[in-house]
Amino acid sequence: MTPASRCTMLLALLLVPTLTFGADLQRLQTTPRITTVTVYPDRAMTTRTASLSLKPGSYLVAFDNLPPLVQDDSVRVEGKGSAGVTIAGLEVKRVFLEQSSEKRVREIDEEIRGLERQSGVLDARKAGLASQKSFLDSIRVAWGERISRELATGRPIAAELQEAAGFVGSGVTKAEEQNLAIDGEKQLLRDRIDALKRQRDESAGSRRKESKTVEVSLEVAREGNFSLDLSAVTGQAGWEPSYDVRLAADGKTAGLTFRAMVRQQTGEEWRDVELSLSTARPAAGGAPPELNPWHISFYRPPPPMPIRAAPAPYEAKVMGRMMKAEQPERMLEQADGTPAEYLTAQMSGEQTSFSFRIPRPVDIPSDGTQHGSVVALEQLPVSLEFLAVPKLSPSVFLKSEIINRAGYPLLAGRVNIFTGNTYTGSSYLKKVAAGEKFDLFFGSDDQVTVKREELKQYKEAGLFGRNRMEYRYRIEVGNFRGEARTVTVRDQLPIAGDSEIKVSLEEPSLKPEEIRDDGRLTWKLPLKAGEKRELTFGISVEYPKDREISGL
Repeated sequence: MTPASRCTMLLALLLVPTLTFGADLQRLQTTPRITTVTVYPDRAMTTRTASLSLKPGSYLVAFDNLPPLVQDDSVRVEGKGSAGVTIAGLEVKRVFLEQSSEKRVREIDEEIRGLERQSGVLDARKAGLASQKSFLDSIRVAWGERISRELATGRPIAAELQEAAGFVGSGVTKAEEQNLAIDGEKQLLRDRIDALKRQRDESAGSRRKESKTVEVSLEVAREGNFSLDLSAVTGQAGWEPSYDVRLAADGKTAGLTFRAMVRQQTGEEWRDVELSLSTARPAAGGAPPELNPWHISFYRPPPPMPIRAAPAPYEAKVMGRMMKAEQPERMLEQADGTPAEYLTAQMSGEQTSFSFRIPRPVDIPSDGTQHGSVVALEQLPVSLEFLAVPKLSPSVFLKSEIINRAGYPLLAGRVNIFTGNTYTGSSYLKKVAAGEKFDLFFGSDDQVTVKREELKQYKEAGLFGRNRMEYRYRIEVGNFRGEARTVTVRDQLPIAGDSEIKVSLEEPSLKPEEIRDDGRLTWKLPLKAGEKRELTFGISVEYPKDREISGL
């Protein structure tokens, strides 16, 4: 750099206005409100706006009473307006607010002391009754000795005996009754004192409430209005999808209703906010994980652990958003019978995620309850088939293969399945990319039947040094619908866990369409209306005669 250029740069730096925050710094308390919220599957980003009228000078704008769940490194500010403003910096602070509960704690302590004084008075009364009872007992003993001496001389008379017995008996009875009454009063006092102590502990525990404050430094060069937005990410919020899939009467399409179930416990209410839902997952990170070196070595057994004595008996220790299926939803109808339309979200795609903006402001309280909004309605092409697994179930199920033509991915979530307005069950949908195929089942069909029975089973022992077990099965499928249908039937072969075990399919009446490595057998049986068909097959298992086999 030449001397001339260095001089030019120094002159430019001297001409830059210096941002000073000294005695002229003005602190502005704002009353911003949350205007927009973007909810991710496991968190939310809130944006609150403060409207300011500024004159030239230096300002410190404070956003107070933010929830403690705010992630400090996610805080961002931006603004616009007619004022000439430079945002000089921001700072996030933790604040502990002193609560007005100290007076209440003192009042509770005073009330507890008063009740304890009452309990002391009752203890004194109990002590007096105990003394009175002891005195009556001494009279009873003395009277007994006197009566024993005087009975020989013909005294006392009956009236004197009755008077003495009545005096002692009534006195003891009265003392016992008063004692029981005092015990009842003391129990009421103890209950009241315990309740007050719990209330005092709760009030004392909430004496210090944490919140956060964000202070934004502004340098204003030109007077005007300015709108300052502060956005931050908080936890304890998220959304999950919920789907209704309705099969059309012709079986060629299915209507998909895509809902978003939003919940939050951030500590502040979302009132009249613009809500957007994002499929992005910040928790997954922005980059793939790194592979660490994979070390292998010879196994070295660990050194033996010292044997410890068994513990004594007294030292032993003891170890130890689903939603209900929705009922069939009836479409709202207008007076002329035209079905009402749903207000759906506006979708926008980004590089790695999709966002859905709810078209009208919503209220979501901070109570953790789920609040649903319809995101989208789609009509998707469907390919139907009937599927039976008679080994496990005597029912035939209606299976659909659906192509996601929605233009956005379907996130994993619960799906409620309907045929028309009939609810047939619920399932769980795995994540489906745009254009990907996925399967759904629409329940069992009573008009298509299946039955499986075992025909025979026998064992040949010691044939050529091997045992042989054979099983034979028959499967019967019937179509009682008014049109032809194809039924896919699945069964299985056992999988040998040892090379000396031989498993084979024997004499199937119909060759399977597919035999998988996991033993699955698949047949496709076309059936006319009212037609029944059956297939038979056998399973053979051979193994050495000196070995036992398990699992059959």
